[in-house]
Formats: sequence, structure tokens, C-alpha cells
Amino acid sequence: MMLLRGPDGFWLFLLMLPCTAGTAQTPPERGSVNEAPRWEVSSALLAMSLVFDERLRSVALAHRTRTLDDIAAGADVIGTAGHIVPGLVATYVVSRFLGDRSFASATLRVGMSYAAADAVEALLKPAVGRTRPYTGREPLTFRPFSANDDFHSFPSAHVVHISSLASAIAIEADRPWVTVLAGVAMTYVGVQRVYRNQHWSSDVVASGMLGVGVARATMAWLRRRDGSR
Repeated sequence: MMLLRGPDGFWLFLLMLPCTAGTAQTPPERGSVNEAPRWEVSSALLAMSLVFDERLRSVALAHRTRTLDDIAAGADVIGTAGHIVPGLVATYVVSRFLGDRSFASATLRVGMSYAAADAVEALLKPAVGRTRPYTGREPLTFRPFSANDDFHSFPSAHVVHISSLASAIAIEADRPWVTVLAGVAMTYVGVQRVYRNQHWSSDVVASGMLGVGVARATMAWLRRRDGSR
């Protein structure tokens, strides 16, 4: 298959990553639900992204512009702990100060889900040791337990952060429009990481699955513990 060039190639790139980032995002129904189809789709997209890692990277690099660089900068705000953690802390403190215990509890659950995903990401990144795309090595080059950041491509911290945070918020809100916004945020950050040449497309897909999965499991456990419905 030839690499798509020109505008068509870039739009294909943009259309693919929203699917990979948002596939597992929809919050669970307030009852029994079969999630197998969602994860089957995510797994299929992960396999596709592994096949097209190098080609999608080439498409992204071929369409770098100053305008897109400016647009991409916002992902560093919503996808980094330096902005997320203060926001969560401030939200919790203000809600407690205002006496809104329900909102404060929801914020705490979201924060704990985010923290759990972040902890898993921090353990996996050096252990896996996947090379970053900018090094010029083959995508499936690994150097496990390396302290060199050049081999910290998976998981993507940005994607794990936003996917766990957005998933937890969507579950708490239980509103379709919140779920849509969560998917948009995840897509935005995921595309930015490939565009910036920091991660392979498969890193983005797998990191999104990781963040969503950990957040959903943590939220389910917290809700059972708190007796929430």
C-alpha cells in the first residue's frame, strides 16, 4: 500500500486517530453491559496502528505547519500532570469549601482514577523501553529498563493522563455530551503526540486503552466501595 500524500493523506491520519482514542471511552451503563465489542474494535485498531506506525508518522511530519504547531500546543496543557493535578486539587478544595460534598466525592474518585492510571504508566514506561520515533530506529526497537528518555515511547504519559481523566469524568457525569467532549480531548492529545514525533500511533492507541481501562476499573471499585450507583 502506498503512502497517501497531500491533503487526503493527512485527513486519513486525523480520521483514524479519533477512532483509536475514543473507542473505549463511552461510560458504562448503570447496569450490566457487554463491553466485548468495544475492546475488540480497540484491539483491531491497535493492530492496524502497529502496521502503519511508520507511514502515519511520515504523513504527520509531511504536514507540519506553524498554524498546526500553535494548535498542538494546547495538548501540553490538558495532558500533563502539572496542569491536571492542580486543577483537581483546586476543584476538590472549592467544592468542599462550598459544602458540595457530592461534587467533592466525585472529584476525589476522578482524581484517584487518574492517579492509578498514572502510576501504571510510570511503571511501564521504563520497563517496556520502546524507542521514540524521532530516534530514527525501527518502531519495534526496545531497550527495557533504560533510563534514556529516547526509549520511553510507551506508554504516552499525555495520552494516559487525558484518557483516564476524561473517562472518569464521563462516567461521573453520565451525559452524552460529556462523553463526546471526552473523546474529542483524547483524540486531540493523541494526534498531537504523533504530530510532535514523540510517539508512534500504536503508542497512542495502546495508551488510550490503558488509561480508559485503568480508570474504568478504578471507578467501578470506588463506586462499589462507596455504595454509589
